[in-house]
Amino acid sequence: MNAPRLTLPDPRQYHPARMESNRLLHYTTSVLSAASDAAARQAREDLVAVLGEMLERDEMLAISVALAMAPSQEGYKILWQALRQAVETPVGRHAVVFAVPLVLVVGTKNKAILPDRIADVDGLNALLREHGVFRQGAEVFLSGKLLHPDALVGISAGQLYRYTRQLVDAARGLPLDLQAAPIVAKEEGVFLRYLVGVAIQEEDDEPAVSLGGSVGSWGMPLMKFLAEALKTEGVTLFPIARPPLPVMQAIVAGNTARLEVALQVFASTQIRKLRETGQQPVAIASAHESGELHFTLSSSGDERNWEGFVWPLSALDSVPLIESNFRQLMAECRVEDVRVLERVQPDERNGIPLFFTADDVPADRQPPLQ
Repeated sequence: MNAPRLTLPDPRQYHPARMESNRLLHYTTSVLSAASDAAARQAREDLVAVLGEMLERDEMLAISVALAMAPSQEGYKILWQALRQAVETPVGRHAVVFAVPLVLVVGTKNKAILPDRIADVDGLNALLREHGVFRQGAEVFLSGKLLHPDALVGISAGQLYRYTRQLVDAARGLPLDLQAAPIVAKEEGVFLRYLVGVAIQEEDDEPAVSLGGSVGSWGMPLMKFLAEALKTEGVTLFPIARPPLPVMQAIVAGNTARLEVALQVFASTQIRKLRETGQQPVAIASAHESGELHFTLSSSGDERNWEGFVWPLSALDSVPLIESNFRQLMAECRVEDVRVLERVQPDERNGIPLFFTADDVPADRQPPLQ
């Protein structure tokens, strides 16, 4: 069976005409337009070098402006990856500032507040060392504080650049007063928190911390450990840990993981509700001018019992990948009727956020532009 054609449009806006007014975007253009692989590599190296000089001078405003003015998603990726390289790859002994994204699926009938930290931080570190996430003998320490995504986003690339080169003691962590953030839940919710750590990487030594890749044998023991550490009366909790990553990458990976899990929870709950009443679910995906993707699950002839989900697109999100994963999720849930709108839609209709249901979008056509 052939895979379905991906048709969901990308609603994000880019401004290629503004590129040449910014030095960083000039270098980005050189990478995009390079006549050969060798020329592209040289242009990337030049871009990384310029970013390193700017990070030394803490010129974060100019870097932020360049990212905001990226001419295309590919241009944004080139600039962001060069910034990562400038931040994360110093020469010689250095600190690796990393984070473990945690997606927490919470269910409760009443309002509940979960702990804002892992009390047994020594046990947490011992578990990760036992399973090879931290190398035996390496200087690595993971804090037990559960950090809200905003706290991590608040650490600038300039700060990370300095910490990577200046921190000499993993156990003391970052010289920041990062506040732990408890989870306040009522009914069902999907939350994102981060555990932040520091590893001291010796030159020419094996990696002190295993970064990226997939969750290995440590995934299940860590899930059980976290479930016990965050156990709260009247709460069902399913914690999902993602692999450690340098902070800039962890922010992106964590946000994507939270949205993927939240979409799965939304879909399974709504599909079950529809089928319990004898209705056949219809899935609809649409892209909107605000830079959001909207997903709905509804049934024909029922204007009331539908639910919607919003995926706010970040700069690095891939719309084709999100659509492909959504189609795969619907296939796994045995939802055969999946309708995708091929044009970018308005955000609202008559002052109300716009979500399409089965009666709005006949199976054989998409609605006209509003």
